[in-house]
Amino acid sequence: MADHHTSKSRRRFLKTAGAGAIAVGFAGCSGGGSGTDSGSGGSSGSDGGSGTDTESGGSTGSTGGGRDRFKLGAVTSLSGDLRFGGGVTKRGYDLWADTINQNGGIEVGGESYDVEIVYADAQSKPSSGADAASRMISNENVDAVLGPYSSNVTLAVCPIMERNSMPHITGSAESPQIWKEQFEYSFGTIPTVSIIASETGEALLNLDPNAESVYITGVNEPFSKSTAEAMRTAAENAGVEVLDFQLFPRGADYANVVSQAKSAGPDLHLHGGHIGSHVNLINAAEQFDYSPNGFMMHYGVNTGSYKDGAGAGAAHTFGATVWLPSADRSGGALFDSPGAYADAAQAAYGSAPDYTQAGSTAAGIVFQEAFKELGAAPPLSQDDKDELVSVLEEIEVNTFYGDVKFETEGEYYHNNINTTSLLIQLAEDGSPKIVGPEDEAVDEPTYPIPSWSER
Repeated sequence: MADHHTSKSRRRFLKTAGAGAIAVGFAGCSGGGSGTDSGSGGSSGSDGGSGTDTESGGSTGSTGGGRDRFKLGAVTSLSGDLRFGGGVTKRGYDLWADTINQNGGIEVGGESYDVEIVYADAQSKPSSGADAASRMISNENVDAVLGPYSSNVTLAVCPIMERNSMPHITGSAESPQIWKEQFEYSFGTIPTVSIIASETGEALLNLDPNAESVYITGVNEPFSKSTAEAMRTAAENAGVEVLDFQLFPRGADYANVVSQAKSAGPDLHLHGGHIGSHVNLINAAEQFDYSPNGFMMHYGVNTGSYKDGAGAGAAHTFGATVWLPSADRSGGALFDSPGAYADAAQAAYGSAPDYTQAGSTAAGIVFQEAFKELGAAPPLSQDDKDELVSVLEEIEVNTFYGDVKFETEGEYYHNNINTTSLLIQLAEDGSPKIVGPEDEAVDEPTYPIPSWSER
């Protein structure tokens, strides 16, 4: 594990030797979030006001006097075309804050401190997310930041965290590019999609009868592109023919996508994207009677938004996840089991949580445990924040979501890659079944899936 002194020395070097240059093109961007969104219980909504980013870094904690709570910022998409995913992360962060506050807060030095979350709207745009993050840090005197839903916004926000020496955990973003950049102040609880899509793709390709050909599509943005590329790698490693590999803009006409795929006649269709693109693909497939042996999509097939959008066509879709309420996780800090967490989420929001919501709550739990280990009362000074990053580099937290432990070197630097990837398939009633990998499978898959005419 990293030595605290060495880690802090490296961070000071980065800060003084040009970490601000990392943020060129992001800091001071126009179009920052202006909306507000109020969370329940211990969370509150704010986009950080109208301040600007500064060269001197984030809040020092020395000007605000004592504070009776830990104050965290959260930058996520509360408006725009990624607002559903942003809402999922917000529910995850809010459920953590509300639950820890109901349990008496975070104990440090014999005193207990509640949690407050202030929100900044990334508006589903990288430049808006970077600008909102800058204003939040300048104006809100936060102790740490919870990160965005999407990878492209996260890639814009991480340099702002570096420039301001602000500890930051994202409970959602999965692009491998985030971790390859080796940001000192940023961490992530969900394994990179290059691991998730590759492992679940391999599990799908091992189903009987083994696929001989695949057709791969994806949305041309960081997360979805990385997903599609990982699926292609899995197919190539399995000796399966890739008939075509196509990346499309977010607003693509899926009638054309499906027409080309149907002409190719693959055994499987693999797709990387967000929920809207999945709905568009499956609806077009039904319209044009495109019936390969299976569809696999990532992210979000086990969400109400996908199931509502695809309707009856959602049944039998394969997807990837790293967590379900039925997954074999031992529990730990705050929630003692996946089922207990699912029950709490259902009671709070009237819907079952997916793995992004769970990973977002886990991000809060990791901060909670790191604050305890740090032993500093809020507000945190800049030295406290530097030390907090060193604590995060060494911490291992057992949670309902799984064990969280961050990598400290290599291409997955500061990513938690410990959680097992699961291949799921939606049943006729929309419930998810764990069908792979073989040693994790709970149910038998429906494979090949029924053609549209047989449903």
